[in-house]
Amino acid sequence: MTIPEVLRSVLDAFGSGDNDAPSEFARELKSFGGYNQIVMTGSGRAGFRLLLESLNLPPGSEIIFPAYTFHIMPVVAAECGLKPVFADVDPETWNIDPEKIIPLINKNTRAIMPTHLFGVPADMEKMEEIARDNGLLLFEDCAHALGALDGEEPVGNKGDAALFTFAMSKNMPCWGGGAIVVRDQELAERMLGRIDNRRVPSARSIIRRQISNIPGIILTQRGIFPWTLYPAIRLADLKGSNYFDRPFIEEVRGPEDGNQLSVSSNQDAFDADHGSRITDPSANRKNLITGISPFQAAVGLRQLKRFPGWLKKQVRNARLLRNRLQDCPGLQLQQEPEGTRSSFLYVRARVDDPPAVRRRLLRAGIDTKPDDMRNCAALKIFEARTPCPEAEKLGGHCIELPCSHFYSDRQINQIADRIIAVL
Repeated sequence: MTIPEVLRSVLDAFGSGDNDAPSEFARELKSFGGYNQIVMTGSGRAGFRLLLESLNLPPGSEIIFPAYTFHIMPVVAAECGLKPVFADVDPETWNIDPEKIIPLINKNTRAIMPTHLFGVPADMEKMEEIARDNGLLLFEDCAHALGALDGEEPVGNKGDAALFTFAMSKNMPCWGGGAIVVRDQELAERMLGRIDNRRVPSARSIIRRQISNIPGIILTQRGIFPWTLYPAIRLADLKGSNYFDRPFIEEVRGPEDGNQLSVSSNQDAFDADHGSRITDPSANRKNLITGISPFQAAVGLRQLKRFPGWLKKQVRNARLLRNRLQDCPGLQLQQEPEGTRSSFLYVRARVDDPPAVRRRLLRAGIDTKPDDMRNCAALKIFEARTPCPEAEKLGGHCIELPCSHFYSDRQINQIADRIIAVL
């Protein structure tokens, strides 16, 4: 978000709420993607819990996830009494490798959940075939991929369900909120019946919970960052401090008491509160999931009108940057499969020594972000059944390069020039 958008949203929070906004946002989003039924929730992860609880899968049912992904979705599955299983990823696209899925399927397998990682579409055609041949459900994690295309079709249309999120770090931020695309009408109705809209937070509450993000939004604006936060980061670097280099990922604590899992977050606390705080998988959680708030939906309606223009510029900038860096030594870029269009929510590259590379780039005026994905097959809280060497190469080794639809061609080329000069 830009500063004017933040200020406009804050002012909206103190205006009168439009209770029709969630329904209108759902209709507009459905039209945007050509989707089936849409269920709106307070966050993407809350939507995933709602989906799993509405399916009433037998306890211990297995869901196959990509090993290299954001760990929260497997955590939510485990909290619901299900068993996450991890398939290795393709070394080029970094998405789940369909060939690695087949050996993991057994009588307890109920679903496959690929992630369209960083906005790059996964191979849904092969996974549709695997799911159909084995009688499995197919879910799409589209948290990074709003606007991405698989052929001419927006991602989110191939699975039995698809999850989207509108958290502040996504390409259409709406102060939180989520959407679940559902193919089966009966399932969508069951999900809607489990939503308790009496507990939807107020606009003031949402902004209050997100208040810690506002300074970061302001200080990282392109006209402000070079004169405020960047000098502070450089000073910390010169003094040997890593204060500004702390990874913004959620700490996962293992099952210390029975089979409980817990998540603590140093970012996006509001999203965590609405999706993964409950730690007792046997508890009756019916009607504990809230819908999207009228405030978030009203912001979403405004954002959705401008989103196609943002997306077009983001894709153009990302491809320009990637083309400039494709032969840069020491950088391995994620590949965009032929016939797809990534949303390029993040432009990330694998490097052998992320802290050293990030420090060198910082000293050249290029701020990067550490990896917030993990090789989930290596996390002790999960009972991984197979090694995932490709995910192991990626986990903790990817850095995010600066790329935004706000940048001009000249600025993207300047970024590329400095990266090439350093590496």
